[in-house]
Amino acid sequence: MAHSPVAVQVPGMQNNIADPEELFTKLERIGKGSFGEVFKGIDNRTQQVVAIKIIDLEEAEDEIEDIQQEITVLSQCDSSYVTKYYGSYLKDHGISRYLKFQQMEMLLHSRKLGSKLWIIMEYLGGGSALDLLRAGPFDEFQIATMLKEILKGLDYLHSEKKIHRDIKAANVLLSEQGDVKLADFGVAGQLTDTQIKRNTFVGTPFWMAPEVIQQSAYDSKADIWSLGITAIELAKGEPPNSDMHPMRVLFLIPKNNPPTLVGDFTKSFKEFIDACLNKDPSFRPTAKELLKHKFIVKNSKKTSYLTELIDRFKRWKAEGHSDDESDSEGSDSESTSRENNTHPEWSFTTVRKKPDPKKVQNGAVLREYLLSVLIHYSFSDENPMLAGIRRLKNLEKSICFVAEAACSASQIKICEEAIEKFKTDESP
Repeated sequence: MAHSPVAVQVPGMQNNIADPEELFTKLERIGKGSFGEVFKGIDNRTQQVVAIKIIDLEEAEDEIEDIQQEITVLSQCDSSYVTKYYGSYLKDHGISRYLKFQQMEMLLHSRKLGSKLWIIMEYLGGGSALDLLRAGPFDEFQIATMLKEILKGLDYLHSEKKIHRDIKAANVLLSEQGDVKLADFGVAGQLTDTQIKRNTFVGTPFWMAPEVIQQSAYDSKADIWSLGITAIELAKGEPPNSDMHPMRVLFLIPKNNPPTLVGDFTKSFKEFIDACLNKDPSFRPTAKELLKHKFIVKNSKKTSYLTELIDRFKRWKAEGHSDDESDSEGSDSESTSRENNTHPEWSFTTVRKKPDPKKVQNGAVLREYLLSVLIHYSFSDENPMLAGIRRLKNLEKSICFVAEAACSASQIKICEEAIEKFKTDESP
């Protein structure tokens, strides 16, 4: 478990009574998500700089399991390559308490109106890799250096039988000194000695491995595929197929040949990506093996080399290219994620489905996901409001069209057609 000054005894802590507003001082806001905000803060006992996530539990009702999952995974990790978790506090109608790990589920589910969860984490002031990409793609030395640190993090997680399941630039954070850490463990999975593969449909579409989309059994090699896509993202500024509709990408990833890195890049870099993006996961190298790849060995430098990326981003912002708030906790500010900007009518961030095992077996999870996307489209801001009865009738027809489809990857194509039919039917 990650240790920190936050875990020390303070007055009242014996009964778990502790007010985070007395223990911590909030400074500037550094991120904003769907259910709360992230602040830079100070631990008043030690003067240590921390990141403070404040989550409105009423607004985040459907995300409670994801919050618990992230806290569970982070509290079990003790690695310099994973964002450190320091502790959680529940503020509930004037009563504040420090949450012991064993109390987490009980207290979160017994929350009341107005409850706020304070999650105290390591502050990483360099921003996310996605933030830094806004100033332009990285060179191969910067990429190799960053990938080496990500691989160290993955090697640690995989040795602990954990799968991140959402590796992408937005979930890679940097300290002001250039240290690289993995973040956002809301969909991380735990393998056991008896369960060596998983088959839940989670991740972010552009970075998702073929076997995850197809709901085949998968293991840590799914993270290696996502790493390969992330490597292309760092080199090109965006993942492959980013100009396509995410629904289309979900259909194409299992069907097409793996993406390749096109352009004036070294042979060893292209070979590294090809190794990660093998359609057969059994032929993908492990994180430990990739740390020995010649692209990493020959091109990676000390992490302090990455401070140039941080300085470049600061100069880019100073020149007036962006008025957005800093996304130092990039994974908590989904509004800046590229997958949202490309297709604003869709909410294609991370898929965080935790399905019933029986539903996974018959393909119902994928169908439910596609239906949720279809429903989101029908009521999105990009789809002008039409007469209520006609809208609902068209939505009903489209849902039935998908619901009656066979439980297979072909559902993606069918859902695409349903969406187009829905749009056509609603045309004036």
